[in-house]
Amino acid sequence: MKNKLSILISLSLIIAAFVFYSCEKELDRPPIKVLDESQILTIKDLYDIHAEKGDDYVFTEDYMLFATVAMDDSSGNIYKEAYLQDSTGGINLYKLSHAGVLKVGQYVRINLNGSSIKNYNGKMEIIFAKVLDFRKSMVVQSYGQFIEPVEIDNLNQIYEGTWDCQLVKIKNVEFIPGDTSKTYANLGGSSAQNRTVQDCNGKTLVIRTSDYAKFAGTELPKGNGDIIGIITKYVNSYTNTVTWQLLVRDPKEVNLNNPRCGS
Repeated sequence: MKNKLSILISLSLIIAAFVFYSCEKELDRPPIKVLDESQILTIKDLYDIHAEKGDDYVFTEDYMLFATVAMDDSSGNIYKEAYLQDSTGGINLYKLSHAGVLKVGQYVRINLNGSSIKNYNGKMEIIFAKVLDFRKSMVVQSYGQFIEPVEIDNLNQIYEGTWDCQLVKIKNVEFIPGDTSKTYANLGGSSAQNRTVQDCNGKTLVIRTSDYAKFAGTELPKGNGDIIGIITKYVNSYTNTVTWQLLVRDPKEVNLNNPRCGS
């Protein structure tokens, strides 16, 4: 009987010590940091800040941007950069520490401290003064958050500027006759090339492709159909003319298999 009582007392002391230790560890743990909602910005907010303060403004506080990666640099059509998008718009993130850092479909939180919003010949960019340190400035919140492209059935919608730096699907277009014998770019080249698509009303749009893209040497399709890509704007600083462009993410998203206009 005494042995049983001793065992029970010992077990009770062990359990009490464990509970006390657990409580102490719980008290020692630092509190979870809660984000200040007043310091969470949208992409539209970034555009507005740039409109007010210009290229020279630098974020000096921990403002946060939550956005989804709409285009990464895995195809080689862009390099050490990505396009981000939220419900308010799209923007370019430049320049990353190395290629392959971000992937399409990642939902990320970026600490904007030390960054500026730049207008680079018409393209809006987030640029950090130093190479972006992802261990300090970015957290992947979730994966597989793929953005559905906005369907564009009239190229005038592009010219209005509503979809700048955003993922779109342009419907019922084809490469102009003078481009159908070409490739997307010059394989082995060191620049970027312009090709042109048109709709059945003769409205045109530039397809801009880097010579370093993995698909640079792929022949352009000759039919009519849909193209998915990121819309960008280029402003010639000398003539102040605006050229709207589409960046293809993957040639598999160029589906021009229908008869051409007027066939």
